[in-house]
Amino acid sequence: MEELVAEIIISLTKTIKAFQMYGISHPITKNFFIPFYQKIEEFLKNYKELSFRIERFTMLHSNLVVYEDKERDTSIAFKLFRDGIRNITFYEGLETDELFLFLETISQPLKEQDIALSLWECDFSHISFYVVEEEESLTYQIPETRIENIDYDTKITEMIQLEKLDMTKSIMPDLNPDELIILKSEISSDQKKEMQLLAINTLINFLNIEKSEEIINSLIELSEQCINNNDFYNARRIIHKLNAYPEFKIIERFENEVTILSFKNLPDTLNEKSFNEFIAFIGFFSKKTVPYLMTMISTVKRKERLESLRYRIAYICQDDPTPILPFLEDKNTTRLINAIAILGIMRLKETITYLRPLFYHAEPPVRMEVVTALAETNEPMVIFEFLNDTDPNVRIKVLQTLAQNRYPKIYPELLRRIKSREFPCLNFIEQKEFFNCLVVNGDHTITKNLERFLFKWVLFGKANYRAIRKLAALALAQVGSEETLKILQKGIKKKNKEIKSACETALKQK
Repeated sequence: MEELVAEIIISLTKTIKAFQMYGISHPITKNFFIPFYQKIEEFLKNYKELSFRIERFTMLHSNLVVYEDKERDTSIAFKLFRDGIRNITFYEGLETDELFLFLETISQPLKEQDIALSLWECDFSHISFYVVEEEESLTYQIPETRIENIDYDTKITEMIQLEKLDMTKSIMPDLNPDELIILKSEISSDQKKEMQLLAINTLINFLNIEKSEEIINSLIELSEQCINNNDFYNARRIIHKLNAYPEFKIIERFENEVTILSFKNLPDTLNEKSFNEFIAFIGFFSKKTVPYLMTMISTVKRKERLESLRYRIAYICQDDPTPILPFLEDKNTTRLINAIAILGIMRLKETITYLRPLFYHAEPPVRMEVVTALAETNEPMVIFEFLNDTDPNVRIKVLQTLAQNRYPKIYPELLRRIKSREFPCLNFIEQKEFFNCLVVNGDHTITKNLERFLFKWVLFGKANYRAIRKLAALALAQVGSEETLKILQKGIKKKNKEIKSACETALKQK
């Protein structure tokens, strides 16, 4: 059991680094996340739950240290400990969306969030955590320094004399009238923010002592001001506090089409910290807001933020595809593609049934998104059907998707297509993706087949076959065994210039 826990911790560390380096939507991130989920899922099937005790720089399982990192900027344990989290437990039935959201939350930069609050708002079904009631101080010893007695009055006098300043004259800043107006406006704005924050903190503290409808109404009014000012952090604080009083239905005040559509420009314009707060804020919304959110995200141009919003909408749906299904018939291509992507994120068993009517949609981008969504169903033969698509970009997308995981069942059919007469007529990029996919999904015959492609004697169509020789040589290098190395070295000694050149190129890239 401990070996499996150690593997889970190693995979956790790598996955969080991928989240931080590449973002949540990058294929590399998903390549780290999927094995991590599989490891923890396997553990939970056998042992029902997995619990970690959190200490300042370590994580323990069954009183054994399984993780340690004393660098505050990188330590997962320190980040959790700092915000009061002392124990985290995963339970059998853990969903991929839950784990993904958990990792997304704890992968945020150290100073940009309260992790305990953010995790609480996620409302997990199969993840629990224990938080200490009072913040424990993290001891830090100030380095000893030699105390010097400095006469600051004398120092200031010396500086004035050195700079030849006349302290009897008023100092006027070199600003024109417009600049003065802007400066006054900024000062006024900063003062308002400080006063607003003071008001929020004071009212929340009063509410901790005694429930008061007047205080609650004041907080509701402040939450509206925060949202109007794009201050989603303090808006979340207020809503989180007032959720204890469901009779006031605070979140429903913002669950309307006008309010949600007013957010449409924010994903492309907010800074990273504010955008993360915005994502967390809309996590309060119920399923009834999905149609408005779908319209809102249809104008988002930044891909990584659009992906984050798709995941958030999938989270709001809570595995219920009903709010998304009407958009699968939408005439607007952007909304349709977003609906397909969100359905893929939800990873439902019925996904194929829902998407099958779109297999022959007129727009290639729609068909490509269908392929991406189907990748989550673990049904490679359904995806393979799209290799008959009329658009080369769709076929390339299929090959790239099938190369992300190993599906031995498709290997014979890939081999047949490469051997077909039509294959040399495909463009080089598609041919290359065929060979990449072949290597990933190949069986014990892969080396012999690639060798045949490399050394095949061709009487007609030599020019078209030149690319196949090159790709076969590169594929042999990609396999990387001793046998394939010998084949490439053998090819260098051939008199055929094309074979020799292909093998030399492949060996250089090995």
